[in-house]
Amino acid sequence: LIAVADLVTTAVGPQILEKIAGTIAQGLVKRHNDGNTRPLNIIACENMVRGTSQLKQHVLKLL
Repeated sequence: LIAVADLVTTAVGPQILEKIAGTIAQGLVKRHNDGNTRPLNIIACENMVRGTSQLKQHVLKLL
């Protein structure tokens, strides 16, 4: 789904962000391999400060 989506949001809890990063990274790789160059917004809707930035760092470690 990430390969074709325009927007991805999470609401899993701050301690789970690292655990879902692999799934997001896999989707981003598929998106790239499929030639999808459209922008993708990913927003971590978590009860924490800088949740999206933390999720980004977890995902980048896996790419």
